Amino acid sequence: MAMWTMLRPGVLEDPRLVVALYYLGFGLGGPGFSVPMGLLMAGVSVTAAFMKLLPKWVIVFGLILAAAGELSWLYLAFPRLLFLIPLVRFPGFIWLIAVGFLLPKARTLSHSEALSH
Repeated sequence: MAMWTMLRPGVLEDPRLVVALYYLGFGLGGPGFSVPMGLLMAGVSVTAAFMKLLPKWVIVFGLILAAAGELSWLYLAFPRLLFLIPLVRFPGFIWLIAVGFLLPKARTLSHSEALSH
């Protein structure tokens, strides 16, 4: 929406406003995407690890991507860390698809959980 707004009449004539909207759009789509995505991957990975719902490789991959996502905000101070944003975005979508296919459709109760119900 920030990119669309940059092209509106009146906005386009103000170069300072165009640059500000460009940085806003990049910030929301770059670190503004990868940090929450990292939180999602960390939450799913940790929960799936405790409940033994996913294979270990999916959990480890999710935690690595989550760490990269959380560190991606450092790009704002250290531009050389820009690679973290696409590192989270593209493999993150593949990870989400894998989790969707690998999560069990139903959870089986352990013996102790069955006794408590």
